[in-house]
Amino acid sequence: MIDLNELLHKTNNHFNYAINRAIISGMLLANLNNSPKVFSSKEDFTQAYLDYTDSKYEQIVKKIQYSIQTTLAKLKSNQLFEAINTYGRLNTTELLKMLNAISDKHYFSNTNIDNGLDELMVKLAEVDPQDTILDPTSGFKGAWLKILEENPHQTITIQEIAPDLLALAYLNARAAGADNFEIYQGDVLADPKYVSNKKLELFDKVITFPPISLKLNKEAIDQNKFNRFRFGTIGMRADYAFISNAIASLNDKGKAVIAVADGPLFQSGSTGVIRQNLVENDLVEAVIALPNNLVGTAAIPLNLLVLNKNKRDFEGKIQVINGNQNDWYKHDRFVNTLTSTGISEIAKIYTEKIEKDGISTIISNDDYKDTLSVKKYILPTEITIDNQKYHINKENLQKKNRASLDQLVEIKRGFNVTQRNETAAGKYLAIKVVDINDKKINKDKLSHINIPTNPSRYLLKKNDLLLSTRGTLGKVAMIDEDNTNMVASANLVALRAKSDKINMKWLMYYLSSPMGKFEISQAASGTAISTISPSDLRNIQIPVISRAKQDQAVEQFEKAKVKLDQKKKELQKQYLENENKLYNSWKMDQILTK
Repeated sequence: MIDLNELLHKTNNHFNYAINRAIISGMLLANLNNSPKVFSSKEDFTQAYLDYTDSKYEQIVKKIQYSIQTTLAKLKSNQLFEAINTYGRLNTTELLKMLNAISDKHYFSNTNIDNGLDELMVKLAEVDPQDTILDPTSGFKGAWLKILEENPHQTITIQEIAPDLLALAYLNARAAGADNFEIYQGDVLADPKYVSNKKLELFDKVITFPPISLKLNKEAIDQNKFNRFRFGTIGMRADYAFISNAIASLNDKGKAVIAVADGPLFQSGSTGVIRQNLVENDLVEAVIALPNNLVGTAAIPLNLLVLNKNKRDFEGKIQVINGNQNDWYKHDRFVNTLTSTGISEIAKIYTEKIEKDGISTIISNDDYKDTLSVKKYILPTEITIDNQKYHINKENLQKKNRASLDQLVEIKRGFNVTQRNETAAGKYLAIKVVDINDKKINKDKLSHINIPTNPSRYLLKKNDLLLSTRGTLGKVAMIDEDNTNMVASANLVALRAKSDKINMKWLMYYLSSPMGKFEISQAASGTAISTISPSDLRNIQIPVISRAKQDQAVEQFEKAKVKLDQKKKELQKQYLENENKLYNSWKMDQILTK
């Protein structure tokens, strides 16, 4: 059995990616053509891979052969045979693993050959040997290849936009022995190639991991070939274009399993409209949250969206699964990998429609809350806040008498400060997230800005509470002066009491408490940058207690805090004095003076 990582390290020291890829591709073509593995000259090796033919995919094969020939044209014979000797002990399957590994490293900067995602997607798709399968954004490997390796007779169609990746995909398919395989090159949003009699071919299963947050090809959407984008207006990103295309490519009983980032699950606007339409059309069967860092080194939260045109006895319902469980994945250097336990547990929960506290729940379409974000429906059983682990009593939490934040306060958005607004002669002072620390505003650091229109809508008043809702979430501070010329920046909101039923200082302490931080963490969404949407902010839950009890709690806390701060100061002084006694025992005070 080869040590792939050792071989990778060895080959990286000899040749660059293009040369390694060309040599291995040539050896693969020679093997597929049953050519002898021993070559006496560079010309013999060249002839061996040039002899390979495939009448169905003649153009693809010619491009691969041309690429190999031009890449190796200036490579000396002794260098070529050094590599061939290195790879010569590998069989076709091992050569392919090697090729995929170096391609992974080249395109995605990691050597995580199998993170378990493909296997999980296949299990969720519940692939039958008779199923027709489509991956319209195939890359050079994926769930489709996992299926072919198990069943080379499976009917599979793929489309890939990049010619280099398409060539690798072809080699993968042929080496797997695929005999019911269709491969197309092109942009699937602009021009899907799987067409018959001027109609889109329809499949039993679509299993795909489309590019995340790809900028939309607006022209392709406007053309809307085959009426694929019919669930609403596609926004700036192509996520829902790929999702809509997958749905349009399913037959009446078809199922799609699609890998998506967090954004498409919670974003509002036109994205929210499309999502609502998918729910109303009863297409959403399940949403599964997965660990970060499954792909590459980016900490992008990944989810699997299961769409089904034939939900049978699950009609009108959506299953939500939190697959981000500690024993369901393992951390390997910079990336995470789903374990066999994680894959089997997630698949079992999905197929058997199991509900499990903190892991899985089933909601009706009527319970949909304008989001498919998993944590909006599944309460964790424990949470870590400020390095302290807390266990969550779901029953007691639900018993509490609570009100939504917008019942108690007005929520005022901050002003979007840009370089154009900032000026030393500015009339107003902008408070940014960085200016807030330990519930206080560093007024000496505030930026001077001008506000061209209607500045009064942004001006802060005494007892307004500031809350950060983007980036570093949950920072709070209170305005403690009248007639201020201060405004909040766009990553902050100002909370202003609607009535005298709320003590804003009490609210500040609540939001900065472990309970408040828990509420804020549950409201947060985002991929690289955490945010709290306006609707989620409005729905943050606040305990309902009388104003008198709020006032009493604040007064007792602050009185005790004054005394405790003084004691803390005295103890710190004693601590330093004790240290100095030790330090001065070697007369440090005669050398280092404060």
